[in-house]
Amino acid sequence: MLKQLITLRKQKKLTIQNMADALGIAKSTYASYETGYRQPPVDALIKIADFFSISLDQLVDRHFFPDFYLDQPEKAHGRLFIDGRTLTEEEQKEVIAFIKVKRRLP
Repeated sequence: MLKQLITLRKQKKLTIQNMADALGIAKSTYASYETGYRQPPVDALIKIADFFSISLDQLVDRHFFPDFYLDQPEKAHGRLFIDGRTLTEEEQKEVIAFIKVKRRLP
């Protein structure tokens, strides 16, 4: 996570002071997160993730890929996107139909 904090901050061209100000904490506190001297509390992790518009999993570099049942929306835990737009229910049905036909072919 330390590398992730530094990488995210530098990608946005922010200083440690900028981050501390954005989170409402002392510069030394934020610096201690990046050096590993202190572990950020959960509320700080949430603020950091929100600040960068990422999930907590992304922030801590945890790769989690839940199962997604396209044909069982009640089990779905996410949305499907193509070209940055969410697939409509009708488009999802068309995708399912296409795959079912495709699987029946050799």
